Order: sequence, then structure tokens, then C-alpha cells
Amino acid sequence: MKTNQNKKPLLKVIGGAFKGRNIKMAPLEITRSSKAILKESLFNTLNQEVVLANFVEFFAGSGSIGIEALSRGAKSAIFFEQNKESCRILEENLQNICQDCHYRIVFGDTFEKYQEALKGLDYLSIGYFDPPFDIREGMAGIYQKCFKMIEKLDTKVFGIVILEHISSLEIPQFIGGFKKVKTKKFGKSSLSYFVA
Repeated sequence: MKTNQNKKPLLKVIGGAFKGRNIKMAPLEITRSSKAILKESLFNTLNQEVVLANFVEFFAGSGSIGIEALSRGAKSAIFFEQNKESCRILEENLQNICQDCHYRIVFGDTFEKYQEALKGLDYLSIGYFDPPFDIREGMAGIYQKCFKMIEKLDTKVFGIVILEHISSLEIPQFIGGFKKVKTKKFGKSSLSYFVA
């Protein structure tokens, strides 16, 4: 991750139409960025599946994953974010990088907003979960909430769901109508892929 003169962290779009564009990041105490190697692996795995899909980043932060999806041909993106500063930076990133893209920002608590916000979404939609956690409260709780949320996703709409999680977390083989097909480790972080 690079920083500019103002000491604000920057990432870059790594592939597609917007390759090389800078993505501003929210301060690290607010949000964690997905590593470039993890992001590259994610989109190599998704490959053509992302083209013309609806991409939903459930805990968007600065939006680096959803912006990467738009860069690689996603039809639209929905970004959920509840932190005001992160949301402001997310909006700025989208305006600077994806002016002509179809996207929507949902400000507020993802767990409270997602059902209403996803109405009208069609197949193929891809869901990406990288939930924030407060180390003081422990992380098991936030993942359990995500599992419950994934259970409620419509399998006629979501063909693929990806969960970014700490590598030590035990991931169920099935969550609702979704089956785990792959987990890939990147040190302390892992990606688990589910299909409907």
C-alpha cells in the first residue's frame, strides 16, 4: 500500500478498465484493506463470472473490491457501509473512478438494511463479505451474524457468495442453500467460496 503526500493510504485498481487508478482508503483504525494478493486471487478465481454480474460488497469500507468488480465488467454494484468517514471516501472513489458505472451506496448497518436494499436484484449476483470486527468483543459473533445473513440470501439471485475471514475460523460446509466449494489461505486471512 502506498501513501501520498497527505499521508492518506492509497491502493490501486489491479485489473480491467480502471487498472492503475488510485483508490483512497479510510484510516486503518476504521477499516482494513484486503491485500492485493488476496484481491488478485479472488478475481482470478471469479474470472468471467464477474462480467455482467451484480456485485454486492456487504461491508464496503472504501469499496476496493466492488470497484475492482466494476473495473472487470460487473453490470452493477451495491456497496453497504455504516461508517460516515468510510462512506464519504467510498463515494469519492466511485465518483473519481466509476462515473459511468451503475452503482448504489447503502449507508447504515448492513445487517438491518440488506433485505430491503437487495429487492429487485436479479441473477447472477455475487455477494462479498469482509466483516469488520472489534477485537475487544471477539470475532466469532460477527461471523455468526454473517452466516445467518447468508442463509437468508435468495439462491435464485445469488449464485456465488465469498467470505473473507481469519484463517483460524472454522467455516461450515453448508450455509443455508449455499455449499462451500473452496477455501484459499493468505496468511492470517482466507477466502471461502460458496455456490448456490
